[in-house]
Amino acid sequence: MMVALATLTSVLGYRWVLPLTAGASLLDALLSTGQSLLELTALYAVSSLLAAWLGARLRHAFRERKRASHLLNLLIRAQKELSGLDSRGEVLEALPAILEAYGQGNVSVWEPSPAGEGFVRVAASRSFPQDYRTIPEHGVVGRAFAQRRSVHVTDVASESDYVPVPGRPARCELALPLVEQTEAVAVLNLEYPEPLGEEALQALLEFAEGVSRRLSRLVERTELSLLENLNRTMYSAESLPGLGERVLALLGQVLDFDSGALVRQEGSRLRAVTFWGDVHPQERALLEEGIPFGQGLAWGVHRTGQPVFNDKYATDERGLQTLKDAGVQALVLHPIPLPGSARVRFMLGFQSRRQRHWRQSEKELLARACRAVGLALEGMLERQHTQTLLELQQTVLELSPEAAYHRILQTAVAMVPGAEAGTLMARQGEVFVFRAVHGFSLEDLHGVEFSLSQQQAWHGDLESWERGLPRVRSSAIVESSLESGLTEGKVRDARVREIQANLHLPIRYGGEVLALLNLDNLHDPLAFDQDSLRAAQLFAPAVATLLHDLRYRQRLEEAALTDVLTGLLNRRAFDLRLSEELERARRYAYPVSLLVMDLSGFKAINDRLGHEQGDRALQAVAQALRQQRRNGDSLYRWGGDEFAAILPHADLEGAVAAGTRYHRAIGALEVGGMRLGVNIGASCFPTDTEDSESLLRLADNRMYQAKSRGMPLSAG
Repeated sequence: MMVALATLTSVLGYRWVLPLTAGASLLDALLSTGQSLLELTALYAVSSLLAAWLGARLRHAFRERKRASHLLNLLIRAQKELSGLDSRGEVLEALPAILEAYGQGNVSVWEPSPAGEGFVRVAASRSFPQDYRTIPEHGVVGRAFAQRRSVHVTDVASESDYVPVPGRPARCELALPLVEQTEAVAVLNLEYPEPLGEEALQALLEFAEGVSRRLSRLVERTELSLLENLNRTMYSAESLPGLGERVLALLGQVLDFDSGALVRQEGSRLRAVTFWGDVHPQERALLEEGIPFGQGLAWGVHRTGQPVFNDKYATDERGLQTLKDAGVQALVLHPIPLPGSARVRFMLGFQSRRQRHWRQSEKELLARACRAVGLALEGMLERQHTQTLLELQQTVLELSPEAAYHRILQTAVAMVPGAEAGTLMARQGEVFVFRAVHGFSLEDLHGVEFSLSQQQAWHGDLESWERGLPRVRSSAIVESSLESGLTEGKVRDARVREIQANLHLPIRYGGEVLALLNLDNLHDPLAFDQDSLRAAQLFAPAVATLLHDLRYRQRLEEAALTDVLTGLLNRRAFDLRLSEELERARRYAYPVSLLVMDLSGFKAINDRLGHEQGDRALQAVAQALRQQRRNGDSLYRWGGDEFAAILPHADLEGAVAAGTRYHRAIGALEVGGMRLGVNIGASCFPTDTEDSESLLRLADNRMYQAKSRGMPLSAG
């Protein structure tokens, strides 16, 4: 009877315990004489309850095993289905439909909000309330995401962080973080009306791990595909803008940006090489003109070499107002490392007009892509430098000497990273004079000369000087020997004290330093790096040949413009120089004076002592004039016994002072016991007149006035 009773109650359950126990007790009491009805009832009740409990456990275990088996089969099929999806978004959106077949619970997938506040729904089961799209970050989902581990709440009533879904009551909640490589990117959240069994729970945990592995493989596949496409397209590009356009398009589409730019440092500006995407006109204008030194986030990337991922650009005090006005909400600036250079010369910038969350996989992908771009850029820059030097060699000798010097300097500033200004000094005998400037005023340096020893001291390293190697100086510029050839006014006007970094290159040919190239940065003491030195060394040999040829041509031209007897410039040189000087004076608004000189006593020396002594007299006059010449002034022999001088930056008072010095020097000369004298006429631009012919005619007339009146000099 007891076995039969236990069997029935284990199968039928607790609700049959009482009637079956009562019936069995009565029946057994009628048939048995040894035990009372109460004892039989108690015995049968205990055994029935135990049997019912055991049966319930067995039935529950069977159901759980059946559900777990069903779930496991479902998840195995799901993994196959997920393997056919090609993007993270497709995978996340497919999850609710897959898990919805398991039971009547709530299934949803959540990502961090782009605004950084809570989570937004990516996908949900069909029964999930469609208007329920955001949840706070403090709930079970937020905890699973932050801790990057699953959170299983068996009784949500006891969970203070539980966030209920309206109209969808639940008893248990399981939040499963989904991980790309090492970073949580989303949370799969499950809510069921009854607790999950151990096997079902384990199956869901393994399913989440499988989804994470799938997401990680998708990231790896995307990265490999992107790098392959980058390498294929970059190395077929024929220009720097073409390379930039391909890089920007590939990365911008993969990372879902609105627009982007390849940015290059050019001296004190960060300028766009090329653009991609929906670029706002204000943004384009800003980057075409260039971001001034120190402004915005980009110069911080240049200084530190570290990328910036900014998802709150509109409220960032460091952001540029122009970009904020253009609607930029999120921005990334990533340096492009060039082999052998610690300085950032290029960077990629991407913008979005919507808020977004930066994933670690995106940051790592962009870093690897930028390293690949750096290698391609290195090859492109080397080809560009070679082409630039070839073009320079083909064109520079067709230019005038002044234009040729200017073209050489411009090319150097553009070619050497970090340069924004510079000067080119050519050797004349034992001194170096300025022949071209960029970013400075040539007029402010007019007449300034440096000796060979001064420039060797400025270079600082005699061995590298002898080898024609560049050197970089980044501090103590104002205390250097550069100022030794400048007056205080010249130091100020030439902006010497603004120089923060200097690259100095002696350009040698045939064992001689023909010229000196100074490249300057007026903002950044660390502007020049190893890549700057390499570019300068590449520049030097080609330019040395050009300067040698230019110097030879200049010597031929100078011979045609030089008086053979005295070594002074001749009348042809005077006509050329006067026109050039007046043109510069008009442009820069400074005075120019002219002296016309006619010797007295020369004819008597020539007639009495002979032409040989007359020639010596002219040579002595030329030497006396040179000794009294002010830096920047130029002297001429017109022919016969007439001389002239052009005095830049001298008014009539200065011209009179110069004429007085010349008169005294010539008056002190004696040839064969006979004295020389001179009559001088002076005129000034623009005080007296503003054209060269009138200026010369006026000075000539005043010279004759001085002669007729027996005066040494007439200036009005």
